[in-house]
Amino acid sequence: MLRWFSDNLGSLLMAFVLALVVWVGAINEQDPIQTRNFPNPIKLEYEGLGEGLLIVDGQPREGEITLRAPANSVWNQLTKDDIHLRVDLTGLGPGTYVVPVSPSVDRQPVRIIDYSPQEVQITLETARTRQVVISVRSRGEPAVGYQLGDPVVTPENAQVSGPASVVDQVAALRASVDVAGRRQDVDVEVTLVPVDADGRPVAGVEVSPQRARVLVPVEQLGGQRAVAVVPIIEGQVEPGYRVTNITVTPTLVTLTSSDPQAVDLLPGFVETEPVSLTGAQESIERRVPLRIPQGFSVVGDQLVLVQVTIEAIESSITLTRTLEFQGLDNGISAAASPQEVSVILNGPLPTLEQLQPEDVRVVLDILGLGPGTYQIEPQVIIIPTDIVVQTILPDNIEVTITQGSPTPTPTLTPAATATP
Repeated sequence: MLRWFSDNLGSLLMAFVLALVVWVGAINEQDPIQTRNFPNPIKLEYEGLGEGLLIVDGQPREGEITLRAPANSVWNQLTKDDIHLRVDLTGLGPGTYVVPVSPSVDRQPVRIIDYSPQEVQITLETARTRQVVISVRSRGEPAVGYQLGDPVVTPENAQVSGPASVVDQVAALRASVDVAGRRQDVDVEVTLVPVDADGRPVAGVEVSPQRARVLVPVEQLGGQRAVAVVPIIEGQVEPGYRVTNITVTPTLVTLTSSDPQAVDLLPGFVETEPVSLTGAQESIERRVPLRIPQGFSVVGDQLVLVQVTIEAIESSITLTRTLEFQGLDNGISAAASPQEVSVILNGPLPTLEQLQPEDVRVVLDILGLGPGTYQIEPQVIIIPTDIVVQTILPDNIEVTITQGSPTPTPTLTPAATATP
């Protein structure tokens, strides 16, 4: 037996190798080995950071990896949570280092072919937290005749955290408040912005709380008073037109006097010089002076802008029109039932009153239609462009087309009823 085994050892080994090759080939055919890049970026995992230390912004956040693995049993099941690119910071203190990246994959069998980055440069700094005063900055100027009081901010300080070198740059937390044109106190919540000694924003720190409440008193100067402006309008616009809006800019003006008692006795308004609308057919825009009480003067511009919007009165009119055919070929005739329609038009009254019979036509387009009966929507042709068709009655016309002489083109027989 041993002699037979010794004589046939070579053949047995050859048979085993062939069987192994066949088995490996079968396995590879069912689950082929593939080499490719993982399609999604892999987050770098920074581990072992010492207590009281921070990683300064600027280090890589993600990497990529190339793997060789069976397609079905591994690649089709692989997720980014199975792949790790670790950076070990254990034992490192403040400073700048070049640290290797260590790749690993939780699933097997997998071979790591390549990965990037293979090392990272990283800077560690001591973490710092300190209280910083909140500084209020006003943007713009209050209304004429008003001044700003001392702002009140709540809380007065906020906490700034981050790398020591960055936190040390923060000189104040700026709270910007817009006071342009204000006549009343400003009470708002604003976002705090860390700034350095030159007022430049400082990035890379956290502020807590991020917002603060700011109250900026707005006070009227002595010997002055803000009053409403009342525009004086005289006359009537042209018949067929109407006034739709009147505005004045500014709506308030500040009057000043050397007599404080006279200021207290002022009424709450001041009138403009009259603006005439007599015969107007379009909007008016005019700068006019104010009727200032004796002993007073206006702080700022002495004129105000009065704007009067004038529009034509909208109305409607009902017309009766005989239908006309469009596209009637030789050798055919057409008949409409009914032969007339009522058309309701909307538009400016002066335009409606000046309409001529030839300005409005109603047509039926039968171009390309053969003999038969059709339902056709009439089309209104209007020359004035500011007229709108409101209704056509009826809005569908029965048209019968037959072989024979064409129907003579009907003449216009207008009848109109205006409804202001």
